[in-house]
Amino acid sequence: MGERKKSFRVLLVDDDLDILELLKYNLEREGYRVKTLADSNEAVSAAQHFNPDLIILDIMMPRPNGIEICKELRTIERFADTYIFFLTAKSESYYQQAALDTGGDDYIEKVVGLRSLTYKVSTVLKRKFVIRKSVPELHVGNICINRKASSVRVDDREIKLSKPEFELLFFLAQNPRKVISQENLLCNIWGSEIYLFDTSIDMYMQNLKAKLGFDIIRSFDGDSYRFDAG
Repeated sequence: MGERKKSFRVLLVDDDLDILELLKYNLEREGYRVKTLADSNEAVSAAQHFNPDLIILDIMMPRPNGIEICKELRTIERFADTYIFFLTAKSESYYQQAALDTGGDDYIEKVVGLRSLTYKVSTVLKRKFVIRKSVPELHVGNICINRKASSVRVDDREIKLSKPEFELLFFLAQNPRKVISQENLLCNIWGSEIYLFDTSIDMYMQNLKAKLGFDIIRSFDGDSYRFDAG
């Protein structure tokens, strides 16, 4: 008999029952074991009993809110590396940065991102790509990428990148030597509800190569890329 496939566990914490029901339905369709929780006071205890592979927290809940829950979870050894994604109705950069500063790996806006969230869950659990925006700085070869300052240096040279170029480079640098499709990039960086032309991705990639000063990004089949470093 073949090896039984692991059924990944996902814990959802949100005081919006409609959101919980919708996400639970979508994630169970993808084969995940899902536990939902509307009372944030029970979140840490539920995580310890359920032992999820990934946790999704709403930021704006009655206390404790999602940021406070994340902060407490990160003090527990078993959850030090567990993926934690945030759902937020707030687009302000303050909330996004606070989510990352307390150890959240990514944040998704409720208005446009629920389908994107399902895709990202599969990206990290099933496809084994890395999405960890809480990492403050990446060093790949002679490239230093500082997420908090949105700055990039090659040796002693500072590289000026647009926001899309920076997000692409950060994602590629966390997943070196993996062939990554345009669909993967679009859904994980901009969200599945956002549509960009394929030529836009190609343009950003060409700009990255030119600005970095060396050919470190290879194209495959016209719609996939690989970051040859690390």
